Amino acid sequence: MVHRKIIDPVLKNLGPSRADYFNRLVDRVERDPRTETVPNLVYLVLRETIPYLPADLPQEELADRLLDFVIGSQGWLNRVIHDRRFIEDPGRLAEVTKEFVLQVLALAMDQHQVNKIQAAKVRQAKTYRFSYPEGDEDDFPYRDDE
Repeated sequence: MVHRKIIDPVLKNLGPSRADYFNRLVDRVERDPRTETVPNLVYLVLRETIPYLPADLPQEELADRLLDFVIGSQGWLNRVIHDRRFIEDPGRLAEVTKEFVLQVLALAMDQHQVNKIQAAKVRQAKTYRFSYPEGDEDDFPYRDDE
């Protein structure tokens, strides 16, 4: 709960639908046991990235990606936040978090592509095609000898 205060200011600046989406994401992350090992880092990454993340991915998938990224980049994140320059310029965290944003945006683009293909398949399934049985276009729509 205390760590949530790190991102509350960011959530307050979002529109209602995005704020609702990210509040539910934060609730999911809070309940995930993996957060216990790196809580400060998870919320710092969220604080930096929420303004740039899409709000249409499944929250479970985004939470998994977030935790995998934070755990995998823990050393890099710790080096940045424990560097004296971070105190003077907190924006230095963006050097690391932009990698997470790029991963999520790539995932969103892939998901969009999959959705587009599935929609095309549905449209194709609803398309009716008629053809002449013998395939001879000169005789279509009837043959002269009939």
